[in-house]
Amino acid sequence: MPFNEIFAGVISSIIISPLMSIIDMSILKSQLQKEKFSKSLVDNISFYSNNKPKFIKPLLVMNMVYCSTYCTANLTELYCKKNNIDYKLPTLFTTSFINIFSISYKDMIYSKLLKNTLVKFPLKSNFLLAIRDIITINACFIWKKDLINYLDRYITHNKSEIISSIILPSSIQIISTPIHILAIDIYEKPYSNAIERLKNIKNCYKSVLFGRILRAIPAFGIGSFINDMLRPDIVI
Repeated sequence: MPFNEIFAGVISSIIISPLMSIIDMSILKSQLQKEKFSKSLVDNISFYSNNKPKFIKPLLVMNMVYCSTYCTANLTELYCKKNNIDYKLPTLFTTSFINIFSISYKDMIYSKLLKNTLVKFPLKSNFLLAIRDIITINACFIWKKDLINYLDRYITHNKSEIISSIILPSSIQIISTPIHILAIDIYEKPYSNAIERLKNIKNCYKSVLFGRILRAIPAFGIGSFINDMLRPDIVI
């Protein structure tokens, strides 16, 4: 029933959204204000702990992102299963489409909260960020199931689910992090040359990679595991 797919997406989103809100605000703050991610994380935890009403808006926006993403993936897979269609391309297309636009909206709202002005990324940055998100969606909703099916031959399904939910969202950041850094660099320094951009990727890589792995584990690791556990009848 579609209700089960929506219920799984909503509950998963509610559980991960508080932590994701803090992490994402910290990543954006560290990039826009040029400070260490760890400092931004500590500052945001302290700020929102002492100003709880101000946490409501970023929390609701974040919940919208992951609720729409998980519900779209779930409903697409359900439709494909009922109509005997291979789920991979439809899931990649629909989920990426919803995720890209919801994250763009979220980043716009978060940047306004941090800078009191809207951040408008140039077309090149938006294109790179879209590629970043498509890679993540592919890893977390398609490659993950392939890995689970492979691991099921050797270990229990629950262990396969946990391992795949943590490994794929985390490891894919090794590939997507340079794309993310380049997108932000194009926005911040539109006239830099290729050598300067490569140097910036090298300098920022470790710090940004840590932040993005920290982000990916709850967003598509814990969240994905909870989502799938609430959908026991869906077997791809």
